[in-house]
Order: sequence, then C-alpha cells, then structure tokens
Amino acid sequence: MRKNDFARSLASHVRMFLLFSIMLIPASMYVSVRPAQAQVAVGTSAGDFLGFEVGASSAGIAGANTSVASGAASQFWNPSLLSTMSRPQVSLMHATWLGNLQYEWIGYARPMGPHKGVGSMSVAYFHMPSVSGVDEFDNPTGDFRVYDMAVTAGYAHPIVKGLMLGMNGKLIRQTLADVSGTGLAVDFGASAMILGTTIGATVQNLGPDISFGTGSYPLPQVTRFGVSHPFFTDRLLVAADYTFPKTYYNDFRIGTEYRVHPMLQVRAGYRRLGGTRDDPATGFSFGLGTHVGPMNLDYAMTPSNGFADIHRFSLGYTFGGMDAKPEPEPRHPRQPPVKPATKTPPVIATITDTPKATPQPPVSQPVAPQPAAEAPKKDAPSAASTQVASSAAAPSSTPPPEATPAPAPEKELYEVVLGRYQTEQSAESELKALRILGFAVKDAIITLVPGKGYRLSLVRYASRRAADQFAASLIKMSFTPRVEVTSR
Repeated sequence: MRKNDFARSLASHVRMFLLFSIMLIPASMYVSVRPAQAQVAVGTSAGDFLGFEVGASSAGIAGANTSVASGAASQFWNPSLLSTMSRPQVSLMHATWLGNLQYEWIGYARPMGPHKGVGSMSVAYFHMPSVSGVDEFDNPTGDFRVYDMAVTAGYAHPIVKGLMLGMNGKLIRQTLADVSGTGLAVDFGASAMILGTTIGATVQNLGPDISFGTGSYPLPQVTRFGVSHPFFTDRLLVAADYTFPKTYYNDFRIGTEYRVHPMLQVRAGYRRLGGTRDDPATGFSFGLGTHVGPMNLDYAMTPSNGFADIHRFSLGYTFGGMDAKPEPEPRHPRQPPVKPATKTPPVIATITDTPKATPQPPVSQPVAPQPAAEAPKKDAPSAASTQVASSAAAPSSTPPPEATPAPAPEKELYEVVLGRYQTEQSAESELKALRILGFAVKDAIITLVPGKGYRLSLVRYASRRAADQFAASLIKMSFTPRVEVTSR
C-alpha cells in the first residue's frame, strides 16, 4: 500500500513538472527551445508569457518598437509613447503557434483631456486546449486547463515638449490544473524626440517573485533601448532596438516600414541573438499593414522559428477617425483652397460705393432762394416741407439715389465637426456608424480640405449650449468632436 502511495505521489510530481515545463515554453515573441548556458539563467522565471510581444505591426519590424508609437499596443512596448495619441483606440491581436497554442490580446487607450495624459487598459491571455490527465496506471483522471492571464492598466503623460513618461501596473495569473500563482508587476517607460529622432527606453516586469506550487520564481525582467527616425517625408521609417532580458541572451533588432501608398505599408526586420549560435530566434520577419479610415489591419510572420512559423493578426479601430497623414504638397504652384461663397463681399462693396452714388454738394448746399428761407418766420413750415422744396429745386434729370439699408449682421452658428479623414469613404463609414448609434445627422456634410483630408460637419446650432450638448453625447461614445464658430 505504501508503494502504491509512493508511486502515485511520484507520478503526480512528474505530471506537475511536465505541465510547468509546458508553461515555460513561450519565453518570448520568438518562442522556441533554447540552449542553456552557465552565464544565463534560462527558464528560471515565471510568467514568461509576458514576453510574448504584442502587435502584428511590431512583429513585422522584428520587434524594434521601443521608440515607435503603435497606438494602443504601445502600452506593451513603451507606455510613454501613448502620449502621442489624440484619439481613443481599441486594438486586438491573435497569434497562433504549433497549431494549438493561442495568444489573445485586447487593449484600449484614451486621451483623458487636454494636459491630462492618456490612460490605457489591456488583457493578455495565453492558452492551449484542455489536457487529458491520467494516473500511474494510465487511467483517465479527467481534463484540466492550462492558461496564463495578465490585466494591465497604464498611464502616460508628456512632461515637457519632446519628453514623455509612462508606467503600467499588472496583475498576473498562471494556472496549471489545480495549481496556480498570482503576482504583481510594474513597467516604466520614457521617450524623447530630438531633431526628428525618437529615443525610447523601458524597464518591464519589475515585481516580487511569484509563488507557484511549492516554490517561487522571479518575473522575466527586460530592459529595452530603442531609436527610430523617418526619412523621405515620413515614407520610410527605420528603427533599431537593443534588449537586455534578465533570463536570456541580449539581442539586437532592426526594422523598416515603407509606406508604398497612403493606405498600405510593407515591413521587414531582422533580429540577431547574441551569446549563442544558430538560435532559432535569430532571423527575419515580414509584415503588411493597411488602414481605411478608422480601421487598421496588420499581419506579420516570423518564419523558421524552431518549430513552426508564428503568424500574427491585429486589428485596430480609432474612434473619431485616424489622424490624417496626407501626401506632401507639391512645390509647384499652390492653388488657394476654394472657400464657399458668403454674403460678406457684396456687403462690403455696397458700403464702399454708397458715397460715390450720393454726391455731397447737393446735400450740403440748399437750392431754394433766400426769401424762401425766411418763410418759416411767418408760416413755420416743417423741416420735411423744406426738404421737399429742396428736392423740387434740384434738376429732374438726376434724381437722388434711394437710401441703401444697412446690412443685417450675420448670425453666428456653432458647427459640430468630427475628425480628419484620408478618404471620402472613411468619412462616410463614420457617418453610417453615427446613424446606427442613433445620432441625428441627416444634414451632415463631407468636404475636402486641401492638404488635410476630408472634414465631416455633423450639425449646426444657433446656440453654443446645444452644440456643446451634442458634442458631449459624442464624447460619451468615445468620439472626439470639436465645436467651430461659423456664419449662416
């Protein structure tokens, strides 16, 4: 009996060790089995899924993303880069590896108001299908789950012009059947822009060890440094990173993104791992990105990664439309923007021409003879009679011009405007979304602003208060409207 108990206990510990080994497989974005050396503590940390890098756009440039703003996904790479966001954005990513290992990530970032910084929230979930358990006699004991999860909240704020800081707080949970561990961690990030070059640095996963089963394990701390610079009027972006993992070898990354069309980007990158030869994490990566209006879709593949290629798909939606990046204006003759006609020019012309149509001499010099001027002493005619007599004495061939009425002042209107859009189709898509949400925008107008994309005018009010109320209702739905003063 005692031998059976010992056998069951031994089998239970062997199964637990195997399961824990499975959880440690995804040590980074380039997941693979890696050779351990004496100077590097490989595979000695918990929560290694935290190193699975987020965003298909970043994977396309080999993860050289510490200084590259990438929307809501910047929370993972460098939380300070969220400071560059001017509109709310939600982003999702799905990655597959070895067919049945899945990684899901969803994040949301939102500017909190003028001079209030940007807040963010995300959930990361690494999982695999249920595992069937057996005892020492190979009898089935039922299925159990294996998964990791992290919930992250972040905040970013510009300190001075060109300098931004950010931080994240994380709640980490790992589960292997009936054994689980929970921990906390923080990230710190900083970025600066100097002469068009962005420099970034982050320290990630700082926190106490995670207790797991009968032992405790440190978090996979990482330090990153990066630099990026645009070329050819922002058509080409070149970025480079150097990464210092605490539990693995340092690596160097370089990546490029080229904008072949305002709505299409191609990406390529290369990662070189130091300290070991022929590591499957060393190699190229490729990616594509496209966006239409507020939607952006990215894909990346990291080939020949030890076991199988890693495919990533990410989707983003920017509320209120993406910030337009129009083509550079030609240096040849610039056409002045065409403005809608208003009533102002005719009014100015009328006021200017009035003195010419009414000569001063007939008005200032009376035409009636002197005796007629003394008549008021006897009959005391009214001033109106005198004006009539003066008019009668004037030559009949040049009648006095009729008095020009003063133009009525134009009434100010308050226009609620939404976004800048690169294409008319993207503006129409946003308008359809507003109508689906129940907003009264039947009089909305889409106009092209040269050099700035398309402008979506939703509604006009005679009251500023009414316009502000309508804008407030849009803000509650995560749009970013603005109220502009115009005229009727």
